[in-house]
Parts: sequence; structure tokens; C-alpha cells
Amino acid sequence: MDEYVSCLDPPLLPTEEGGGKLNPSSVILDTTAYISAHAVSNATTAVGQMSTGAPIQVSFCLARPPRLSCLCVHFPGPVLGPAVGIVSGPAAGTPAVRCARDSPLVIATHAYLALLRVNIPGSLRINNHAAFDYFVYNARPRPHGSFLDLLPKPTGFDRFRDQDAAIVRCSGSRYVVAVLKNARNPLEFTLQLYDSDTRCWTSMPLTVQAPERDNVLPIPDSATELFFHNTTKVIMLESTTVAWVDLWRGILFCDVLDEKPVLRDMPLPKPARCNRASFCRGSSYSHRDITVLTSPQQSQASIKYVEMGIRPGTVPPSRKKQVDHSSSESDNEDVHYYWTATVWSMPVPIASWKDWTKDCTIDVANIAIDNPRHYELLRTIDLEEASPSVTLSGLLTAYPTLGLGINGEVVIYFLSKVDYMAHEGWVIAVGAKDSRLQGIAKLDDRKNFSFRRYYCHTDISKYLTKATGEAGRLMRQLRGRK
Repeated sequence: MDEYVSCLDPPLLPTEEGGGKLNPSSVILDTTAYISAHAVSNATTAVGQMSTGAPIQVSFCLARPPRLSCLCVHFPGPVLGPAVGIVSGPAAGTPAVRCARDSPLVIATHAYLALLRVNIPGSLRINNHAAFDYFVYNARPRPHGSFLDLLPKPTGFDRFRDQDAAIVRCSGSRYVVAVLKNARNPLEFTLQLYDSDTRCWTSMPLTVQAPERDNVLPIPDSATELFFHNTTKVIMLESTTVAWVDLWRGILFCDVLDEKPVLRDMPLPKPARCNRASFCRGSSYSHRDITVLTSPQQSQASIKYVEMGIRPGTVPPSRKKQVDHSSSESDNEDVHYYWTATVWSMPVPIASWKDWTKDCTIDVANIAIDNPRHYELLRTIDLEEASPSVTLSGLLTAYPTLGLGINGEVVIYFLSKVDYMAHEGWVIAVGAKDSRLQGIAKLDDRKNFSFRRYYCHTDISKYLTKATGEAGRLMRQLRGRK
């Protein structure tokens, strides 16, 4: 039987202390959108049409990190109704979008722009552009000023991967969508560009100039990931310079609006000694992240890169029965309880690999838990009742995500669970400089229930501040209709 996406209203956001409006300069955004069965309207709402002519409505609901902000998509009209197939995920039996087989996704953001991918209700699950529409959400700070721009279908090439695409704000109202795709030769790539001024897609070949990573970070004989470059994440460096990052080995970057773009290579820092045996083996995403941050205290932006490492430690007693030492995956499961996270910096613009500097290292055993509310909440999450103290080492932790805290300091957001199989997950915020626990927020396990990253750091919230005062009212209205 076919699978369908659940209709889920976003969770009710807690009221801010003092009754004031929420005004975050950056948020942690759930990249998988909610599909609401009800009409949604707040100050961020944008209305548009899909390529089929069907209407679509998109709204943001903002929350103070580490709670996840979210995107809510509504399809007015007959596409909503009871599903005739299976509802995917743990929410079996809930209403679903008829024939919607994939949730809308936030692919990338830059300033007030967000690139969205929306499955066309009624389309088959096929690997080409016919099954999806791509929209650019253009945020405006005034109520109901935001709008959706439907992109024309790319012609002459196959559907691109989400992780290969970036949205780039240019001067005035212009923007481009930039996609870097691997070619047959390891050092050859294709740059695909959509320009909002011409409303056309173009394509050009690029070759990596002066590659460095093979000298600095050669692929070991034990590697299973043998690509020269496989993009994991895309970040914006400056102006119209885009960086495609392979979190194992390096960064490819170029100014996408140059008349003749030049693709350059910058290796990442060498892996920690404890991670060298697992270098280029499996996914790099669960223990590494990279972003570009500009704190209020600094005028120059810098790249921030984090790598989680393992250290010796005893598996908590209640977890030992969940560990099967017969497989290498289970052995990896042990070490997640005892970890370190090292943050590196490089100034922007990029100049030399030698400019990487180590900022700090966090050890899970040294994280300060000085907020009584956090302490009591951790006691309810952690099953180690016999433990004389509460620590984060009783939780399985991975997927670091870099961002900025309220005061402009670097914060690392981690995904934590009691074990891999638990539906209940938590986002935990830790200050990079002071190793202090800054917040804990529960994930919505109606859809965010597997052990993977569901969110990204974005500053689009700066352009949506007038929406925050209406978010709580909107959610209460949705709850009242049930």
C-alpha cells in the first residue's frame, strides 16, 4: 500500500516569560515542515500556486532555541482528506494528505530567503523534477508582506540533491539558486544556476583549482567513503561566495556570480587522534557540523567547525543490556555516552589552511548544570536513579549543530536520547566557551522520532520578528478546532 504524510498541527509554543514578544536573532529550524489540515494565518504567511495551479500556503512559527522553530504548509482545497493508504511514521491512524508522499522541506536559507522543496500532491515518488515544486520564500518584516516565488522546472539535467543547493541573496531583489554537482572526473563539477532576474537555469563546467586535501587529508586505506568530494552541507561565506562542504575532508568554494567562477579547495582540520581509525568511514554528519557566524562583538564573520570525539568511559548500567558487542555499530553506540566536542575557527574570507585555529574543547563530564529546572528535567530523562549526580553522560548524544546564543556566544546544539530505539528525543544547548548547559527542549516525536538531525541554524528569524507575537494565538486556535 502507498504511504502518506501525516497531517499534524505544530505543537503549542510556550508563552514567553513576562508576556513579551519573542524576538530571536537566530533560531534552530525544523527542516521538515508540518502539513496542517487547517488554514494557517499569521504575520509570516505567504500564499502561492503550485505548478499544477493548486493553492499553497506557507507560514513560520518561531521559538526560542533550543526549541525548534518550524514551517507549516497548508494545501487548501480537495487534496486534504482521510488517507486510503498507510500513514508513515508513528502517528498511524491520524488524518493525512491524500497522495502527498513526502513532507515539504527547507533546503537552504540565506538572510530573508528560504529555498523550499514541496512534493506535488498526487505525483508518484520518482527521482526527477516532475514530482516536486521548488519555491523561494521571501520574508518581509511587515505583517503579510512575505511571498512565494515558484521556480521554473530545470531543463536539460536531472533533479539535484537537496544538500547540493544554496539560495544566494544578491543586490536589490535579485537572488540565485546555486547547485554544484559531481561529474565523472573527481576534480570536475557542474555549476547549475537559477537567476531570478532572467528566470532561467544555466549550467557551466568547473574544475577544482589547486586541490589541497589529498596532501593534507589523504583518504586512508581503511576508508569506505572514497569520493574526492561529496557535499554534506552548503554554507555562505561572503557576498555571493558559496561553499560546498564535505564534512570528511574539505570545502569547495567560489563566487557564483563571477563571469568565470573559479572553484577552490580548502581542507578541514585534521581529525582528532581518537577519530583517525574511523576517518572517512560511513556518515560524517552525525559527529561534525560547520557554519558561518558573526557575533555582535565581532565585525568579521568566521567559519566555525565542530568535531565530536570519543573518550573512554563506562557504559551506564541500565544501558548495558541494550548493547550488543557482536557488531561494530553497537561498539560505536557505547562511545556516544562519553564524548568531547572541539570547535575550530577560520576567518572569512578564506586564505590558507594554516588559518584554522582551535577555539575550545567541551568534555561531557565537565558540562555545568546550574539551572535547577534543567537539573530536574534531566533527572526525569535519565534513568540512572542510583547516580548521586545528574550528568549528560547518561544519554546517547550526537549530531552537533553550531549556532549563536542570546548574547552572541557560540552554542552547540546536540541531539540526545536515552537509546537509539527511544521515540523521545531532546535538543540540548551547551555554551562552547563556558561548557554550561543553556537549555533542553523536547522534540515533537509525532514526526521527529528517529535518531538523526532534523534541524538547521538560520537567522531568517530576524526578518520575521512581527510574527512571533501571533504564534501562540495561532496554535491555540488550531488546538480549539479539534
